[in-house]
Amino acid sequence: MTRSDEVTLVAPAKAIGARYRYDWQLFADWCTALELSALPADPLTVAMFLDENTAATGTQRRRLSAINTVHTRSGYTAPGTAFALRERLTRRTQPRPDLRDTANKVVRWLPTEGWPGGLFGRRDALLLTLACRIQLSPTQIGRLNRSHVTFDGSAFRIPGHGITVPHDPDESPRTEPVAVYLRWARLQAFADRTPSNRWLGESLNSATPVTDDTVTGLQHLPAILRDGPLLPSFDKWGHSTTRRNGLSRRAITRIVTAHLTGATRPRPAQPVKFVGDGWSDTVDDVVETSSDTEEYRTPVVPPLLSEDEIAARYEAGLAARRGTVEAMADLAPVFDEFDDRADELLARIQGLLDDVGSQPVDLG
Repeated sequence: MTRSDEVTLVAPAKAIGARYRYDWQLFADWCTALELSALPADPLTVAMFLDENTAATGTQRRRLSAINTVHTRSGYTAPGTAFALRERLTRRTQPRPDLRDTANKVVRWLPTEGWPGGLFGRRDALLLTLACRIQLSPTQIGRLNRSHVTFDGSAFRIPGHGITVPHDPDESPRTEPVAVYLRWARLQAFADRTPSNRWLGESLNSATPVTDDTVTGLQHLPAILRDGPLLPSFDKWGHSTTRRNGLSRRAITRIVTAHLTGATRPRPAQPVKFVGDGWSDTVDDVVETSSDTEEYRTPVVPPLLSEDEIAARYEAGLAARRGTVEAMADLAPVFDEFDDRADELLARIQGLLDDVGSQPVDLG
């Protein structure tokens, strides 16, 4: 039996391919010599292989690509990812089970219906799941787009991070990760086809509350019409901001910390009323008068516009927002760089102050 035949016994030739044959053969031979499984391989095995077979960065990346590709083509989860290794180490050391338990308690009681509470509740439930259960970093979460996450009817996957989360029918749908993801993904799919907060608010106001007995529908999601951030930012009324990127690293950290420490407050419900011949969002703001003696106000009469004029103004508003987004697209990384530089400067100043404070004072 030739060496090529031995490698083929470990993994099908179709899964290996000509491109990765040499790198996979090296990994398979190394595993055989140490009596370790090459397929499927433990993430720690991959880490030890790279550590013991030092090479240039480009070579190590090619080896990782070979190992991951053979695994995914053979139906296994890619072991050569940062997430896979972190998950493996987490299973060994079992750190901080209280974090997951606390996150589950928060997610369990986050609202899934009502406006705008249901919007923020569904988004933050997925945010807490990604941060505390799947253990993605705030930066990784903020960079996720909707197209980066897929659902095949039984599990949702984040291929870029080697993550596969199967549906667990024994866990309550209030906290089960697949159910949490589907509630948010279907809300975004609804917004794709009816891009109006008034319809979105009406849908959430009429939504059925999720209970422990709710059955999670595992139907495939509709095709994404407008890709964008998986977890966008909203203003306090639930309107999406013009940021092309998702929540910033600092915003994610702030939201997660607030939920885990109980520092959040319930969002008051905002009614969505039927006015005249169309739908409109109503925000009941309390405005104090500048003078208690003022008895009369000149009523504001809204202009009468035709359907064509309303549509034209709506399109003009969208065009203006798109123009603003394009003009300010490069500002987000600039502000992040400013924040990082400010943090570095503060650290240096603090170091100088510590040095000065530790020196003896000459009183003459």
